[in-house]
Amino acid sequence: MRADILENANALMALLDWYVESGVDLALDDAPHDRYADSARAGVAPAAELAEPAARPVPPQTPIAERPRAAAAPIAAPDEAIRAAEQAAAGARDLDDLAARLADFPHAPFRAMAQHFLFGAGAVSAQLIAFDAAPGATEEASGESFSGPSAKLLDNMLAAIGLDRSMASLAYVSPWRPPGDRALTPHEAAIFAPFARRRVELVRPEVLLLFGETPTRIMLATNEPVGKLRGKIHEARCGAHVARAFVFSSLEAMLKSSALKPAAWRDLRRAAEALEIASKGAQT
Repeated sequence: MRADILENANALMALLDWYVESGVDLALDDAPHDRYADSARAGVAPAAELAEPAARPVPPQTPIAERPRAAAAPIAAPDEAIRAAEQAAAGARDLDDLAARLADFPHAPFRAMAQHFLFGAGAVSAQLIAFDAAPGATEEASGESFSGPSAKLLDNMLAAIGLDRSMASLAYVSPWRPPGDRALTPHEAAIFAPFARRRVELVRPEVLLLFGETPTRIMLATNEPVGKLRGKIHEARCGAHVARAFVFSSLEAMLKSSALKPAAWRDLRRAAEALEIASKGAQT
């Protein structure tokens, strides 16, 4: 093979790899298309399929962990996707129902690109929930929630205040790993936000530990940078429930910079004190 042809082929393969890591999943041409209209037409079932729905057999339910990889989500306008997420989350009766609704939500970002649906780890219901933004490469490879290096740091933080996974709930805002481990965009976070808030409303924890920008903005409904929010006790209002929230740098950032850990330790002690006060109040 000529050297110039081989060089061009390698360059094209590198470009394709870059597109995949960046989250590109649709090729466009020079002619404009109304993708919203195309998606709406594709979602309309033929009249014959709509007739006599009661006569159709109900397919057996497959456990979430065993479900095949989802097909690409239908295109929806940004506001429509957020409203659909709010409606789906609000209807959840319990955590199992919430997980099933999220796993099947058709407009979830990069849902079809990830290998695993990872809802969380630790206790199902607890007085403390720790929120991270999304699974990482280790979790994606193993299929196990909170199994990577950042999760080990979180385990050590919980142990420092006398807790372990049997006494705390570990949750993700997004149950799917974003392509290339990139941060969630504001629109993506807005789609996942109703499910995260509904989770807090169902569990009714006393304390939230918020790691990084995405969980903080969702739970505190603020655009303030994390640095300005650390060191304070916040109120996180999720439906009818109000929890005390503590803001931390992301777990990944703390792994990279030990200079962030002293401030995190101080906030962790405040969270432990708030949890102790709530526990004593419940006993009286």
